[in-house]
Amino acid sequence: MSALKPPVLATWLLGLMDSNAWQDAVAGDLFEDYQQRRSSTWYWCQVLMVVAIAVGKDLRHHWVLALRALAVAVLSLCLAHSLVSQLGVVPRVLHMASPLLGWWPSVVIVAALEPFLICGPAGLAVALTHRKRGATMVLLYVAALFAILVCLCANRAHWTPGCVVFWESAVFALAGALFGGFLGCAWEGFSRTRAI
Repeated sequence: MSALKPPVLATWLLGLMDSNAWQDAVAGDLFEDYQQRRSSTWYWCQVLMVVAIAVGKDLRHHWVLALRALAVAVLSLCLAHSLVSQLGVVPRVLHMASPLLGWWPSVVIVAALEPFLICGPAGLAVALTHRKRGATMVLLYVAALFAILVCLCANRAHWTPGCVVFWESAVFALAGALFGGFLGCAWEGFSRTRAI
């Protein structure tokens, strides 16, 4: 009988956390329980609980690093925003896409592209400047970004075109932050394994 493989993305996310004996034992127990015909949903819930506990513990013990990670994120966001503005990415894409797609689809594309290009490098910077606790600090950055975006949208008139474009931008900002951050974590892990 062949062994069931747990969801790869959940296992990878569990592997990003700082490895210690407790987390290695939990990962082994989760794998064994999954072999007992548990569902993928169960495995994901367990992994997310382990990650939440590990992140909470890291933030409690390394609160100075957490503050530094937020400062790096803010500086990186400001730098990326000014760079995207100076390069004129938004007007160029809008100018090139509007004759092909029309005005409204072009606005939708730009509303997705700009926040992704701004928040992705900030996530990468947070991960690369906090190598030992990269995943925790990236998740803190994404949580702070999410809280700010929710506060910004709290007083908007819902289901207006402006609100829909704002939420699209917010989703792509969070996706860019996660992509950049976990790219940095994976890059660091790849560099570490190549050095061995």
